[in-house]
Order: sequence, then structure tokens, then C-alpha cells
Amino acid sequence: MSAQQPRALRREATLDEPILTTIWRDVKKVLEKLFHVMVPRTFSRHSQGVDALRDWDLWGPLIICLLLSVFLYVATASNGSDNSTQQSAVFAASFVIIWVGAGIITLNTMMLGGTLGFFQSVSILGYCVFPLMISAFICLYVPNTLARSGMVVFFVAWSIISSIGFFAGVVPDGKKALAMYPVVLFYVVLGWMVVLSTPGSSPDPQPSPQPQPSPQPTPP
Repeated sequence: MSAQQPRALRREATLDEPILTTIWRDVKKVLEKLFHVMVPRTFSRHSQGVDALRDWDLWGPLIICLLLSVFLYVATASNGSDNSTQQSAVFAASFVIIWVGAGIITLNTMMLGGTLGFFQSVSILGYCVFPLMISAFICLYVPNTLARSGMVVFFVAWSIISSIGFFAGVVPDGKKALAMYPVVLFYVVLGWMVVLSTPGSSPDPQPSPQPQPSPQPTPP
């Protein structure tokens, strides 16, 4: 066949390949996307990072979202909360905020003239949550509130820089600020949830007062 053949027609058939080969290929793609997220840079419209992230998938963001929700659930339990309803609410809230927030940001970007598809945007926003997932895991073992807060701020900035580097190449120049404001707010809210859910972020419960013994009547 000609070397000018479209890329889609040159792809090898994968229906007959072993399952492990398919899984390993998908894992490598997920790791490649995580590499581009963990090494923030300013992407051009046709850079290697943008090309890799345009080949979107939702497996990576789903795993990242689940792990972040699990870490926040465990952190809420370690925070002295015995209320299983509160722990479940934290798990559900973090999961919903990620997916609903990513959907709203994507629609906003598309209305501003962004040149990317819906699931492409949701995928990259989910991958950029990865630094916050790392911070939630580390915060489980950091007792100092100040150190934990500073670390979360660092990872929030990392997520924002990674996402800005991608969206800057697909949004018109005059509308980049309007596109990036909800992205910044999205990761700040997630970082705030990490700080509030981790151990030691709430004051220790005060001990309940002990009942005073009633005075004994004096015999006449």
C-alpha cells in the first residue's frame, strides 16, 4: 500500500491479538499521557503532548478519580469521623465534582471556540487531577497541618499549569482567560477538599464533661 495512506487504514488489526497485549498497549498510552501531565510545558497546537492527549481515553481519568475519592474517604475516617454517612458523602462529592466539573469546563471551552472534542477535554482534565491524587495520598501520612497545606498548594499549582499548557494551544488567544478561570477554580476546589479531609484538619473533639455526683443529704 502507499505510504500516503491514511493513518486509520494503516493501523494493525487488534481483534485477534492476545488480551495481555491489548491491556499493555493501553497501559503504555495511559503512562504516556501521565508523563505529559507530570512534566508541565507550554504546548503548541501541534506539539507531541497535544497529539498524545488528543488520543483520548477515559480509563486513566476514571482510575485517578476513584483513587482520589478513596484517599479522601480514608482520610475522613482517619480524621476522627465515625459517621459513615459523612465518609460516603465525601467519596461521592469528590467523584461528582470531578466529572460534572470537567463536563462544565468542556462546554465552556467549546462555546469559546476551543478546537477539541468533548471527551478529549474531559480526558485531559481528568489526567491533570493526578498531582492532586498524589497529594491526597501523601497527606495521609503528614500530620503537620501547615506542611500539608503547603504541599497541596504546590500540587494544585502543578495541576493548573499542566492543564493551562494544554488548553493554551486549543483556545483562541483573546479568550484564554475566560477558558482558564473555571479550570483554576476546578482544581482549587479539589485541593480545598484534600486539605479539609486529611487528618488533623479539623479541631480535636472536646471531651464531654463528666457528670458531677449529686450531694448526699445531711442526716438530721
